[in-house]
Amino acid sequence: MRADDPQAEPLHIVDRTTGLFNDRFVRPVLEDELARAHRYQRNLGVLLIEANGALPADEALKTMAASLASTVRDVDTPGVLGRTPPQLLAILPDTDVAGTAHAANRVLAAVNEALKPQGAQAAVGLVCVRPGQRVRAGAVIESASRSLRSGRPEMMGKPA
Repeated sequence: MRADDPQAEPLHIVDRTTGLFNDRFVRPVLEDELARAHRYQRNLGVLLIEANGALPADEALKTMAASLASTVRDVDTPGVLGRTPPQLLAILPDTDVAGTAHAANRVLAAVNEALKPQGAQAAVGLVCVRPGQRVRAGAVIESASRSLRSGRPEMMGKPA
C-alpha cells in the first residue's frame, strides 16, 4: 500500500483522549528500545501508571497523561496502553534502577497531585531491563503489571 493512496487508511499514532502515543505505536517503540538497549549494553527503564478510584476513564487518562508528559524527559516515550483499566506507559532509555525509581517517584507525585481534586490516586509499576538478555515488550509489560500490583520494582536481565 502506498502512502499517497487516497484509499489508504491513515496511521493514527496519537491517542485522541490523551495526546500521548497510542498502544499501536508505543509497543513497537518499546521493542525497538529493548533491541537498542540489548545491542549497546544499556539499561532501560519502564513505568506503568494506573489510577485507583472511581474516576471516569477518559477523565483519569487526560489528567494522568498531562502530568506524565510534563514530568518525563524529552528522550523518554510516554504512551497509552489499553483502556480497561486505563494505563499509561513511559519508556526511559539509558536509565538504571535508581534512575527508574527516581522517575517513578517524580511521575507518581505529579500524577497524584493532579488527581487529588478528583479524590483519586495513582499507582506505578517499574521495571529495569539490564543489558545482557534479550527480552520482548510483552514480557516487560507483564513484569511492569506485576510490579504495579505488588508495589515492588522488577528487574529483568542479568546483573552487571
